[in-house]
Amino acid sequence: MFELNNLYRLSDKDIEKATEVYARAYSEITLYQKGLEDVEDKSLVLKLFFEISIRFGIKYGYTYAPSDQLEGISIWIPYERANMTMWRMIRSGGFKNMFKLVKNGRKFLASMKGFSQLDEDRHKSMTGKQYLHLMSLAVDPEYQRKGIASKLLKAMFEKTDSCGYITYVSADIDNVDFYKKHGFKVIKELKIKIKDYDLPNWEMVRNLNITSSS
Repeated sequence: MFELNNLYRLSDKDIEKATEVYARAYSEITLYQKGLEDVEDKSLVLKLFFEISIRFGIKYGYTYAPSDQLEGISIWIPYERANMTMWRMIRSGGFKNMFKLVKNGRKFLASMKGFSQLDEDRHKSMTGKQYLHLMSLAVDPEYQRKGIASKLLKAMFEKTDSCGYITYVSADIDNVDFYKKHGFKVIKELKIKIKDYDLPNWEMVRNLNITSSS
């Protein structure tokens, strides 16, 4: 349903390069900078952390880049597969990564427990609705401010608008305004605990002609 022929769809062979893109992109995000304060090898931990999401997106969703150069990456998950259960993590190959992440980034994981609140709130807010979850969006710093993120969003919007799906995203302080510019509306503001920080986060949806799932 959400195949985009004008974009490059990632496969397993792209995973290593994709983790590098995510590590570079998210090292500049406030939320992750706070969580990584006590971590020695920040790049490695970010790669291990995001490899789980990348594998999950390739297996259960739609993971796209403008080209095989992976200038930017968007991971979209249909609502019926949006919960990252243990079984799905195992099937996508991300479970082994969790052991590596625990070994190398135990402090980071401990500091990021607040992320579970985002999943719980998404489930409460979106139950009974057909939506596509934008799990993450990353643009390599080398290609930022060149319209890459907008291209990835707009290509998917053509699909979701045509079939009446909502698009859902949770946004932090660094990107909430960006999503507002692309038609997302805030449905809930909350704070999540990262280490000793209470960081603001916004649940946002696009396409407010909300329909119930069958």
